[in-house]
Amino acid sequence: MSDASAMPLRAFLRWEAGEGGELRKAASPRVDTDKCLNCGTCLRACPTGAIGELQRQICRLCPDCAEGKIMFPRDMEALTARSCSLACPLGHYPEGYLNLLARGDWEGAWRVISAVNPLPATLGRICSRPCEEECKRGILIDRALPIRAAKREVAEWAYRSGLARPRVYRRNIDMKVAVAGSGPAGLTAACDLASLGYRVTLFEKAPALGGMLRLAVPSFRLPEEVWRREYELALGEGVETVFGAAVGSSPTLEELRRDGYRAVVLATGAPLGKKLPIPGRDFMGVYDALAFMGAVKQGRPIRVGERVVVIGGGSVATDVARTALRVGAREACLVCIEDECSMPALSWELEEARREGVKVVAAHAPLRVLSRWMQAEGVELAGVSCVRRDELGRMCPELEEGSGMTLPADTVIFAVGQGVDGLTLRRIGLELDGAGMPIIDEESGAASLPGIFAAGDLIGGQGSVVEAMASGRRAALAADAFLQGKTREEKKRMVRGAPLEEKIFPVRLEKLEPLRLPHLTPEEALSSFRQVDLPVEAGALMTDARRCMRCGYIEVNHDLCVGCGTCRDVCPAGDVIVMGPPRLSEEPGGGS
Repeated sequence: MSDASAMPLRAFLRWEAGEGGELRKAASPRVDTDKCLNCGTCLRACPTGAIGELQRQICRLCPDCAEGKIMFPRDMEALTARSCSLACPLGHYPEGYLNLLARGDWEGAWRVISAVNPLPATLGRICSRPCEEECKRGILIDRALPIRAAKREVAEWAYRSGLARPRVYRRNIDMKVAVAGSGPAGLTAACDLASLGYRVTLFEKAPALGGMLRLAVPSFRLPEEVWRREYELALGEGVETVFGAAVGSSPTLEELRRDGYRAVVLATGAPLGKKLPIPGRDFMGVYDALAFMGAVKQGRPIRVGERVVVIGGGSVATDVARTALRVGAREACLVCIEDECSMPALSWELEEARREGVKVVAAHAPLRVLSRWMQAEGVELAGVSCVRRDELGRMCPELEEGSGMTLPADTVIFAVGQGVDGLTLRRIGLELDGAGMPIIDEESGAASLPGIFAAGDLIGGQGSVVEAMASGRRAALAADAFLQGKTREEKKRMVRGAPLEEKIFPVRLEKLEPLRLPHLTPEEALSSFRQVDLPVEAGALMTDARRCMRCGYIEVNHDLCVGCGTCRDVCPAGDVIVMGPPRLSEEPGGGS
């Protein structure tokens, strides 16, 4: 056969001598952009970094082309620089597994998802969905693709089918690494380091794994059996776990070093609940969010009365308010200093809370908790004109005189953030900033002591589970660079615009009604702690996946490509990449 794609792989690995005696590659890959799924598999596998993502421009000039707003060319060009893959902190390429689902290839979708995600069924339920915010179908036409739900259903299918098996890690690097904390950040760091071949031990202070998944995430969002099952599969064979171990005190860093640990990833989280320093915070019936959620999750009796006020406007606050309604409260109200447009809770989180009856009082700050015989009975509020931040980033509301109110409350719960264990951090010897957080080098991810790296809530700003997992991945890569004596450079992910002949015209897309995800009714939801989001029928999910506009595809930089054929071999679609005569990027058609 004369077709280069039929040649054996060893032919592509051979470098030939040119006329001047220089070495040159024997073959180059050709990408069929019409077939490319943009799953990121070849991009991650390429040994030279020669593969990048391109995004097609979507024409929105004509109002008759599709429903939705029209766009000027400069706006269409700006939109081309965005993608669902760039939005995912963990490195998913959602377009890839959606297109595999659309063709009915569930196994292929599972392999694409599980290649980058140790907790797919967990994130398939509680991910903050930044990818869906960037889905151009939702921005321009109707609704975003249900990327999170698709991940959940694929993960559940893989578990039922027996494809989700315990991971096997080969310890082929004779270096020991300690990971402190078994929340999502620590779990991800441990799995990534074990995948690289290190001898990893996961130290957990508590008698059980899970961190905040175990302590604070309500089961109506994430059933306990789901994340426990995934932890067992993710840790698999090769990651040792030690319980009752508080790294920094027992064992100390010196003890770890004596035992041969060459690096430590600290992912101990922010385990201390917070209350605002206002009068009445210590009355009976006043809790911090962690204490309240911990009591509920552990089945300890807790009386909330009929009216609950939750101080805070973030994701935890919405979880707390919804939980309060499930344990007997008749009313639950969120009070936050931000206006409704600036609340840190995501819009869909607020929508879900409101659907279950949670009320919101925005732009108000609590002044004091009122009581009767030391039992909370209300919260005095003042209106907020604006919110500023001090030099440490703390929020400082400016109050409006004469704009206050009093809310009756049998229970008051503060959901205003969590604190790190500063005592242990100081005992370790880390430098802390004015807010008591460890000082971290942004480039390397390193703490102030050599060989110590931090991740998750310990470094702040990692409030969502997917961001915490991504920080664990960055810490693992930084630890690997340290142990291998390399300088790790954080590469900014970006996409390039595709040639204009690849432009997408919405009028040519298949006309499909967006899938409506099923969930319990408010009455059903509030009657128990059952999972609110219901399974999606497989056929409906595959049909809806066809709404993906296939905005992206991959391109090869032939100046960097060595012609090894790895991209062709790992492609899950099988017929996207073929090997042909060698080329350089500046040659006609050399971009792909």
